[in-house]
Amino acid sequence: MSINSNPLSAKILMYSTFIVILTVGMRAIAPILTTILFSVFAALILTPHIRWLKRRGIPGGLSVILVILLFAFIIAVLGVVVFGAAIQFEDQIPLYQTRLMGFIDILTRYIPSQGELSANSILRGIASNMIFLMSSIINGLLNAGTTAGIIILTTAFLLIDASNAPEKMNSELEAQSKLHMSMSKFDKNLVGFLVIKAETNLITAVGITVVLFIGGIDFAILWGVLIFLLSYIPYIGLVLASIPPIMLVLFKYGPVGALAIIVVIAIVDMLAENVVFPSLAGKGLKLSPGILFLSLIYWNYVLGTAGVLLSIPLTLILKIIFESFDETKWLARLMGPTEDIEENEKTESQKNKMAT
Repeated sequence: MSINSNPLSAKILMYSTFIVILTVGMRAIAPILTTILFSVFAALILTPHIRWLKRRGIPGGLSVILVILLFAFIIAVLGVVVFGAAIQFEDQIPLYQTRLMGFIDILTRYIPSQGELSANSILRGIASNMIFLMSSIINGLLNAGTTAGIIILTTAFLLIDASNAPEKMNSELEAQSKLHMSMSKFDKNLVGFLVIKAETNLITAVGITVVLFIGGIDFAILWGVLIFLLSYIPYIGLVLASIPPIMLVLFKYGPVGALAIIVVIAIVDMLAENVVFPSLAGKGLKLSPGILFLSLIYWNYVLGTAGVLLSIPLTLILKIIFESFDETKWLARLMGPTEDIEENEKTESQKNKMAT
């Protein structure tokens, strides 16, 4: 018994030590690592567009240049619009805070207080935290200008090399068919997820932005960009991004208008996440809620706020790697939702019955 348990204990100790060292190392270089990861994911999202242009007969070099210019143009335009709107909104935050506190004072007149914990003090505390959170998010957007420039430059270099990446991989792995197939599957699944998730977030952001425009809500484009970015955060991302526009709707149309925009946001998110994304992504790109929550905590600890945005893609990378090799497929199944595990168990039992 001890002979078999010792190697297992040694392996657990070795893997645990490796994870701890890797975590500490990544946290030490978090600013550099974050820029590299955003650049890599941006390059992966844009690479299919280069291949699409090449299939249309446009030379490889020109395809890369066109995609890089388009990417830089979109970031520049959004940067100007978002930066200007963020500055204006930041200047008006004290005014919004005063109006929100006044609204709370009016609301709590009709709510009886119980001892020291009155409804007014509780709601004021919640409102103060909301204002602080909004201010932090806006400051984060304003401070991201330099980082965005570095990401664009790094992405450009990655895209230049990405046009020849398939040929390089084929030449290096042509004698290793199994590894070649695993790497091809890994690349295809990861790029597919990033593109599909970006499209889903874009549908959500555009839908909500259009509604805000129709309602005449200030800084609608700013909230759309914020919703697009924070929708990468599971469960809480859209909630955080929706707080500012809901607050503005509350000031303009009252509680009924705020409730209406909450319903609209919930419907758009439900359609995007439960209809569009599953139909495009398929079951292989799903993660269990427990894994999503743990990954959110882990990557936030390692990379800070940027790690929260990158938690799903980074965790999905691990799942795809585990799925690509027979020895670790069971880990990939554990990372998936419960229904996928049950389905795999039924498939395995059917195979065993047919074999016997």
